Amino acid sequence: MSFLVLLTACTVYEVPDGDDTDTTGATGNVTGLTSTGTSNDATTEPPDPTTSSTSSSTTGPDPSAGPSSDSTVSSDPTTEEPPPADCDYPTSIQPIFDASCGCHQSNMPPKGLALNAGQSFAALVGVDSMGQPGTPYVDPGNSAGSWLVTKIKPAPPVGLQMPEGGMLQPDQVALIETWIDAGAPEAGSFDCGGGEDPGAGSVTIDEQGPVNVEIGETVDLDVTVLDQNGDPVMGATVKWLSSDETVLYTDSKGTLLGLNPGTSEVTAEVEGVVSAPLTVSVLNNQAVAAASFADALNVLSTNCGCHKGAMPPAGLAFDLAGPDVHAALLAPATQDAQTKRVIPDLPGQSYLFKKLTRTVQTTGEQMPKGKAPLDAEKVQILFRWIFNGAPA
Repeated sequence: MSFLVLLTACTVYEVPDGDDTDTTGATGNVTGLTSTGTSNDATTEPPDPTTSSTSSSTTGPDPSAGPSSDSTVSSDPTTEEPPPADCDYPTSIQPIFDASCGCHQSNMPPKGLALNAGQSFAALVGVDSMGQPGTPYVDPGNSAGSWLVTKIKPAPPVGLQMPEGGMLQPDQVALIETWIDAGAPEAGSFDCGGGEDPGAGSVTIDEQGPVNVEIGETVDLDVTVLDQNGDPVMGATVKWLSSDETVLYTDSKGTLLGLNPGTSEVTAEVEGVVSAPLTVSVLNNQAVAAASFADALNVLSTNCGCHKGAMPPAGLAFDLAGPDVHAALLAPATQDAQTKRVIPDLPGQSYLFKKLTRTVQTTGEQMPKGKAPLDAEKVQILFRWIFNGAPA
């Protein structure tokens, strides 16, 4: 959100489209992957021995005669058409690639593996992988023998786990395996697996407001999710939102980072169910801790895989010598020449920082694309480095 050795050259960051080239990579979270639990069990009524099968007075079953005397005809209308399967490739599998594999949806995807809609199926199914010759990316009916599955799980034998810097959720991995084991259909549907999901019924932030946090510091929030039956939902995907992103940053784990003095309302959302808002006050901090450029560069280089190599987006490569990267970060932003990628002392006005921390952008979209927002601890390092003058 973020496969194969050919994926090792890239994180989930997409090479930015058009003029969106000053980014550090690119976000998303695929939801709705749980089964609806539709049953395929259909029964056929046995013939009624009291009803003649030789009658020619009617052309169809007599609804007053009870069960049909024709053993090939079911009296149960639910058997006429089996209930549809829950998932299909275009609406269940492709969105995982769209949200997590940005680099492989660019004009020059790593190793030529294009995971765009309309191209990904042909690029994966039955195609020999480059990372493990003799092993296809997707071997229909055999998820254990598919290189795609190997690469999205921990500790692959070659290269890094994909997506680099942002693992897929367990239910996403399980869904890909289920699709492959079902024969990897391209257009046909397949059973998502799992039981009936009653869906989220309520979402409650555990902490009582108001909550205080200082500039440059973090605080963790917890949430309780109950289904429509009132039972706890474990492992729910929670989307945390800050009403004022110039004041407070939120990540996908419920960790908040103070950015500027002020107040923001925080909510947690699961499957469209939104919690009551929690008031968070960000307080001034006279001594924001410092962070080194080496630490900041480590955050960028490990989360911005597309910004490496001979042809990085906007010419911004994080695998060059430190002084060269530092100079590039202090240069004007290609997308907005009136500002700079990094403005010392002013994180909130720095183009790069805004691209990483704002869900709504004046141009383009929040980075890193295809992944959840950066963990607050990583943003904290960048904030502290810039706030304290962005030293080399």
